[in-house]
Amino acid sequence: MHLDPAMPYLVGAILGILLLGLLLRSMRQPYVIGYLLAGIVIGPHGFALIQDDELLARLGAIGVVLLLFFIGMEVSPRKLVDNWKVAVIGTLLQIVISVGCVLPLGLYLELPVERIVLIGFVISLSSTAVVLKLLQDWKEFDSKVGQNVLVILLAQDLAIIPMLMILAGMGEHHADTGSIWLQIVGSIVIVAIVGYIAVKETIRLPLSKLLRNDSFPGCVNKHNY
Repeated sequence: MHLDPAMPYLVGAILGILLLGLLLRSMRQPYVIGYLLAGIVIGPHGFALIQDDELLARLGAIGVVLLLFFIGMEVSPRKLVDNWKVAVIGTLLQIVISVGCVLPLGLYLELPVERIVLIGFVISLSSTAVVLKLLQDWKEFDSKVGQNVLVILLAQDLAIIPMLMILAGMGEHHADTGSIWLQIVGSIVIVAIVGYIAVKETIRLPLSKLLRNDSFPGCVNKHNY
């Protein structure tokens, strides 16, 4: 039987996260701190249990995808659409204020304008996975504050595209136009899907009825007994 080389490292990472998470939880600390500490401990800057940078990137991507998937199962698209004003105004204010705070320091240090804008953009962004996990641990996910934070986080993720376009226009090396347009189209499609779900409130996937009743052709349905 062939075993994926990443599997032992994945199991070890999960075990480390579980132990540190339980330890910190007993100290009434969020689980996400345990995740971060586990990454430091098993990573190349800790006990160096995992030194492969590509493997670390794969494990990190898997963890973020799983975390956002389970959190996304609890998200209501209707609430997201209802709070669009908070998302747009909150995100714009956060970006403008961040760039405005960095501007005096950047001018004092004589930094290029594009670098000042870049630092401001980076400061204005938040880690969606980390913040959502904190909201979930604090039982604030379904509260009004939690929903407002959620829509702002999603708006920040979409705002990355115009940020990249602005930085590309300010820099000497212009980004690939095809990639930029692909990101724009992808963002529009995502917004359209979320809007459709919010209006319809449900999505009927192909074969959903067969999956629900476990009655694929050629299989014996247990309900027939």
